[in-house]
This record gives sequence, C-alpha cells and structure tokens, in this order.
Amino acid sequence: MKRFLAMLRRRGAVAANPPDTDALAAVERCERCAHTRLCDELLASPGHGGNRSFCPNAGYIEQLRERSLKF
Repeated sequence: MKRFLAMLRRRGAVAANPPDTDALAAVERCERCAHTRLCDELLASPGHGGNRSFCPNAGYIEQLRERSLKF
C-alpha cells in the first residue's frame, strides 16, 4: 500500500475516502505487482512524471488525478 499511496502523491491524485471497491482493487494490484524495483526507482526520482507504463494502476491513478484537477 505504501507504493500505491506514494504514486498517488507523486501524481497529485486522491483516492476515495473511505476506499471504494476500485481503490481496494488498485491496492491489491499494487501489492501483487512484479515491478517493485521499477516503481521504487520511479518514486525515488525527482518530479511528478516519469514512465509509468509498467504500473498496473497507471490508468486508474490518472483518472483520479483528472477528477481532482481544478481549472
């Protein structure tokens, strides 16, 4: 769950509170992910971007981010 929350912060996204079914599924995907080394490297790098194509939650996190954007 630590990586999932860190990725949310990195992208400026906010998950539902309390967690809904989608958020719980995303946490489970994150915990089962085989790309922890790539994720740790990305999270350790500066900035908010980076290649997240390896992440099984990239699309979900971007949806959350877009919902929270204010224009």
